[in-house]
Amino acid sequence: MADDGTTRGQFLSLSTVGIGAVIGGVIGVPATAYMLAPVTDEVKFEPVLLGKVGDFPSSSGFDPKAATYLEDTQNPGTSPGLAWVSNTGKTSEDWLDPDAMFIVFSNRCMHLGCPVQAAQGLGFSCPCHGGQYDTEGRRIAGPPIRPLDRFQWEIKNSDELWITQRWSVDFIDGQLTYFPVKMPGQPVAPPGPSIIADVLYPNVTYEYGKVPRPK
Repeated sequence: MADDGTTRGQFLSLSTVGIGAVIGGVIGVPATAYMLAPVTDEVKFEPVLLGKVGDFPSSSGFDPKAATYLEDTQNPGTSPGLAWVSNTGKTSEDWLDPDAMFIVFSNRCMHLGCPVQAAQGLGFSCPCHGGQYDTEGRRIAGPPIRPLDRFQWEIKNSDELWITQRWSVDFIDGQLTYFPVKMPGQPVAPPGPSIIADVLYPNVTYEYGKVPRPK
């Protein structure tokens, strides 16, 4: 008798593979969407008032002042933040200028996100695991993987200091370089194709626009 091309055993095997592929697709699509969501879903950083310019006076040395803020005004109970405002003693109101009046640092340690403390004249220290930073926010000791994040700032109404965006930073060949925000413990520029790096180390994905370059 002639072979019709497919035995019962082959049919059952093919059916099993087909059903498995469908189930895998149903499971895999949400999983893939979950992995890619941090890369595609963006959260807008809302500008927030830190205080009057006079609240952050210059001093003879490094002496940053703490300023609290809400990162998400819709969820005030879960989004309080703290910035360290360092008055450089310079006069420019352009935050990217070498003569910028302020440097505004995040207080999150870039190891696990613990709050860092300012040490007058020295820099910053983390009480959790011994991370140490200099007055530019560069890691000088301990486990942090990169410098402290910085805030973009603006002076409004002639005497109000606002933060308008958050950036991760690193010093590449000695040059301060800005990046979209990463979580503590994540490198800002890991090796390999950028699409793989963005999946492995997704941006916190503020709607950040064009990444700034210091002047």
